[in-house]
Amino acid sequence: MKFKVHLLTTMGTKFFYFGFGSNMLASRIHIQNPTAKRIGVGKLEVRGSKNWLGAPATIVPTPGSHVYGAIWEIDMCNLKDLDDQESVPDGVYTPISVPVHPLNTDTSITCRAYHLTNQPQTDLHAGGGQEVIPLDRQPSQTYLKVLVKGATESGVPEDYIKWLRGIKHNGKEVAAMEAKLELDKVQLG
Repeated sequence: MKFKVHLLTTMGTKFFYFGFGSNMLASRIHIQNPTAKRIGVGKLEVRGSKNWLGAPATIVPTPGSHVYGAIWEIDMCNLKDLDDQESVPDGVYTPISVPVHPLNTDTSITCRAYHLTNQPQTDLHAGGGQEVIPLDRQPSQTYLKVLVKGATESGVPEDYIKWLRGIKHNGKEVAAMEAKLELDKVQLG
């Protein structure tokens, strides 16, 4: 399945960005994008890293599934910074435009998001049990903590946070990021 092309929603000198992975956490997105202002939580219906020592988050089009994340308003001057942070120049992620539904309205906002250029061939939601996640799809313990902390900070629904906490990780830690993003109190399942 492929995503439909949606025009990037801009407001003069700003654009909307849907952060569903580590960029749900304010201290993470502000590392390279200081103008980012979280405006709410959204839900993306998905119809149809060497920096983290494990698999990163991505959007895999899967009928009946959805992804929660933070909706950010970012100055256009940071668009290149965001692309660089997501390793677009290196071909790791591809920018896409997606319709995101803010949880407090019945409308949608077209947001910039990113998905892996080389999409996984397996569905993380399929098959039920998290114990069957292949090692190459497992995030590091640090990356998973960032997702949980960011989802909590953003106000993502608790059942989704519980699901995130239960994702099987590879046990690896990135000490510098653990300290920088203050992850010592984040509990996983």
